Amino acid sequence: MDHSCIDIYITRDVDGYVVAPAGTCLPEDAMSALGGVVHGWMQQVGEASRLPGWRGVRRDLDACGYSVLSDEDFAALLLPGELAPPPMPLCMQPSVGAVAAAA
Repeated sequence: MDHSCIDIYITRDVDGYVVAPAGTCLPEDAMSALGGVVHGWMQQVGEASRLPGWRGVRRDLDACGYSVLSDEDFAALLLPGELAPPPMPLCMQPSVGAVAAAA
């Protein structure tokens, strides 16, 4: 099974995505448990295959032919950098020295 080109499905009742090798028939019972899925698009895995998180997806694909990803996992693994959401900003507290210098 070629895992380099994948179909991406959007789940209806759960915030997430289903990823499967391109052209794979998904099991109806599992997909109905997610409220059904809608085919979104097909894409190459590309650099995602080198990410540590992709190993778990690859195990799912080998075991059952698909993998269910949360929004966060999907964004981290499969969204191109320019489309990925920005990182969460750090909450920076002013240091004591900075407050004293400003005063």
